[in-house]
Amino acid sequence: MRNCKLELALALLAVVSLPAVAAAQGFTADRASREGPGFKAGRIVLHPGLSVEGGYDSNVFLQRENLEDSFILRLTGYLDVATEPPQRQREGDAAQADPQKITFRGGIGTSFYHYFNDRVVPNAAADAHIDFGYNPSQVFSLQVRDVFKRTIRPFTNPNTPEGTTTSYGRNINTASLDLVGRSKSQVLEGRIGYTNMIEFFDSAVFQYGNNLTHRVPASLSWSFFPTSALIWDVQYINQSFDGDEVAASPTLLSDNNRVKTSIGYNGALTDRLSLTVMLGYTAGFYSLASDFDGVIARVEARWRPRPAIELVGGYDRDFRPSFIGNYTEANRLYLDLGFVLSGALQLGLKGWVSFDRSGLALDPDGGFLGNQPNRKDTRAFVGLFGEYRFTAWLALFGQMGWLADFTDFEYVGTQPLIEPAAGYQRFDAWLGIRVFY
Repeated sequence: MRNCKLELALALLAVVSLPAVAAAQGFTADRASREGPGFKAGRIVLHPGLSVEGGYDSNVFLQRENLEDSFILRLTGYLDVATEPPQRQREGDAAQADPQKITFRGGIGTSFYHYFNDRVVPNAAADAHIDFGYNPSQVFSLQVRDVFKRTIRPFTNPNTPEGTTTSYGRNINTASLDLVGRSKSQVLEGRIGYTNMIEFFDSAVFQYGNNLTHRVPASLSWSFFPTSALIWDVQYINQSFDGDEVAASPTLLSDNNRVKTSIGYNGALTDRLSLTVMLGYTAGFYSLASDFDGVIARVEARWRPRPAIELVGGYDRDFRPSFIGNYTEANRLYLDLGFVLSGALQLGLKGWVSFDRSGLALDPDGGFLGNQPNRKDTRAFVGLFGEYRFTAWLALFGQMGWLADFTDFEYVGTQPLIEPAAGYQRFDAWLGIRVFY
């Protein structure tokens, strides 16, 4: 339990470094938490799934004016493979199952999109993952992960003046290795690892953003109560861009080195209330234009008044990489509510608002990229999700969301940017049915 809480806290810290605008990719984004019983083959369990969805996007290209909307058809299929968890091994057995020396989870999925808008050609998103663990509960253990994610929904203004746009395919592969050491009592736990991330784009007009990131993280935790721990983490990050592609970039991009460290608390205060508090410092050193340094922080409270109801709220402050101005300083407030009714109906509501400020937004010649030295944005999102399970393998689900960006920044160039070029608002909604096992 203590190890799970530590991993959750570190994962939450990593999430805030993701781009502010993320295109929904269907229910495949969180399959492990909503999978069916699966087909057992020895100690391996197979989890297949298939869904059909209809959707609507009010602002396909995230534009401030001349908005283009579209209905969308999305077909998704996947297959996950996992070792059988110890709890399931014990079902029907009198004896306790031996601790697993090897754990494995892997899978592959794809989502085909058809836009009923002639400007967007049909395309397929995809994801694949491998998660391997050796001696996961012993004094020394090893974790190896590889995650591939391909998104295809447009993330900025049309990349052609008229007619069919080129692909918005964005591909990210993240491979990591972690060595974990624990005291025999599991009161102390230390980790050190290495992560390699490569990001590349389908279309030639976006390939100036192709980049490679090396990350070396380390952490130490001390569990002083059954459900509480002090956590310290530190990481070094190196990011580099393809020099040949950067020559054609409309925005100034720079190789960089970043460091980040934080210390804090994660644990349960009562049976119903838990808290994460992290405070730290980060700095970024760039070959060109703006460097940064400053305080980072995260405060999150989780309240579960009943087993089927959970409320999560918090604040985070971070400096994340950006294709405009080298980085973005972001201050975000968020609130998530989830509950389950009668064991069959799951509902979720989430919202957040983020106040963002970039470094100096420059073009490759050193001139301003827009009408202001720095891009300042207020971004907001409100979303609703629901799923009703008719049986253990059949569900009806839907989601809707409103995403908005408010800014006075106006891009003065003509070549498409990887970041949305101006303020926008978008409403999208999806309804579908899925079969899973």
